[in-house]
Amino acid sequence: MGSEEQGEAFFSKYGLDDVALISDPKAEVYKSFRLGRGTVGEIFNLKVWKRGYESAIKAGHGIGMWVGDGFQMPGVFLIYKGKILREFRHDTPADRPDYVEMASSK
Repeated sequence: MGSEEQGEAFFSKYGLDDVALISDPKAEVYKSFRLGRGTVGEIFNLKVWKRGYESAIKAGHGIGMWVGDGFQMPGVFLIYKGKILREFRHDTPADRPDYVEMASSK
């Protein structure tokens, strides 16, 4: 939901300068995929705090600046020729889909 410049800086940090990005400050893409907003219990629970610690501290990604709607629930979609082939809708922001499985040809 950040600006294009924020997205470019984030992608660059991870060596993804050649990856297309979408700036969506109004969360229109989230709405089009019917991704709702989380509740306080879904966003601020022990599972999310643990995952945040693992990512920010143990993996060294740090704690970034709050950008956009922190209650927006995420999702992952594999789209091919305009059709959703696979989708993963998070129950909490701590959920991690199996990205390799999602991208497989099964």
